[in-house]
Amino acid sequence: MKIIKGFCFLAVIAATACNQPAKQQEAAKADTTAAAKPAEAQVADTANTSDVFTAYIALKDEFIKSDTEGVKTAAKALEAKLSGIKGCSETAAVANQISSAKDIKAQRSAFLVLSKDVIALVKGAKFKSAPIYVDFCPMADEGKGGYWLSSTKPIVNPYFPEHMKECGMVKEQIN
Repeated sequence: MKIIKGFCFLAVIAATACNQPAKQQEAAKADTTAAAKPAEAQVADTANTSDVFTAYIALKDEFIKSDTEGVKTAAKALEAKLSGIKGCSETAAVANQISSAKDIKAQRSAFLVLSKDVIALVKGAKFKSAPIYVDFCPMADEGKGGYWLSSTKPIVNPYFPEHMKECGMVKEQIN
């Protein structure tokens, strides 16, 4: 009985991962390791979540290049993928903020918020793929720290690719 209740609780967390108001996302600074374990929760449509993850990685890679226009294009693609998932309209709006931001600093600031939601969404999905890494840079967000997802273990920091490309650590491995 406890296992069923725990699974239901984790499923609710995973399903509502994208449905956090933007201000609540910014205020939430809790460690992502406290979120649901991916092996225990399952999102209804893993294919859509997989598409979101792929689009997110493309966006992260554009941040590593510090390519403002590439970031805008990748953010638009991610917004379209997020729009296809029920409850992810707030996260899609953050992706839209990234695509309409005028400079890379504003884009990276919104990426901090976006990453928290996408991490929660991906943790709730049950992928049959290579490991996904939750990385953390303690220097991001003016020293408050920032998370991002990566499909590779070596750290490549999207917040400081010019000066501190290897700054950070793997906080968690999903799958």
